Amino acid sequence: MVKNKALGRGIEVLIPTFQTEDREVQDTPIKEISIHDIKPNPYQPRREFAPEELKELAQSIREKGLISPITVTEQGNDYILVAGERRLRACKQLGMETIPTYFRTVESDEELMELALIENVQRENLNPIEEAMAYRALIERYGLSQETVAERIGKKRSTITNSLRLLKLPQEIRESLIQNEISSGHARAILAADGSPAMIRVWQQVIKRGLSVREAEKLTSKNSDAVSKNNKATALAKKDPAVLKLENSLQQSLGTKVRIKHRKPGGTIEITYYSTEDLERILDIVESGTHENR
Repeated sequence: MVKNKALGRGIEVLIPTFQTEDREVQDTPIKEISIHDIKPNPYQPRREFAPEELKELAQSIREKGLISPITVTEQGNDYILVAGERRLRACKQLGMETIPTYFRTVESDEELMELALIENVQRENLNPIEEAMAYRALIERYGLSQETVAERIGKKRSTITNSLRLLKLPQEIRESLIQNEISSGHARAILAADGSPAMIRVWQQVIKRGLSVREAEKLTSKNSDAVSKNNKATALAKKDPAVLKLENSLQQSLGTKVRIKHRKPGGTIEITYYSTEDLERILDIVESGTHENR
């Protein structure tokens, strides 16, 4: 497996260069090649290409020309696109026959995937879900750790972790994030809800009421507290009345919370104390009762 240490440097690795004594120049000249000979990058992480944005880019290229060439690699007799998917599409819209191109040596599919991801992340072309899916593909396909991906993409590990967490969202919330109806901050707040149904309820309220990220966090916390109380109430409702009666009797005798977890043929008794002095008080009560029964 090729480990290209240059990848962490950022988007400048997409333009091949070497150092001379006085200046930095391209190690291969820019060539004009036929647009029709270029094959798409099979590992392109971007799935959404907004028509209006492409139209604006095409108009800019029509008026000013293509300032930044695309980058390709040669595989046999084929040219494989490394970077510049939007520029290539815009030039095709304009009916251009050739396009200025840098050539770069790419030694593995892993490197091709990484370079495509770097371009999109550095240029902020990916939506949050596309970015998360690209990170997951690198991890699962090539067995990379989150830390390694972070190092080679030039991001913090926490950024990779938080991005991957977005893939735990229900599909409808993912789509909402892709369409910019909610932000990544909203999505992270929604993730704190307990399970998919709760996430969807919070998301619906965020959309309906136009909640801020902070308001979404508060709503999620409130819903989680309500779920916790409901779970406790359900557990109490299911508990044997005889066990509840015994719990109440022990709580009155010991002056603290007592929980009995009865499981055939035995179980456990949990007695809560709040300080060392409280523990000593409870022990005194238990010991005095033991002496009385001798």
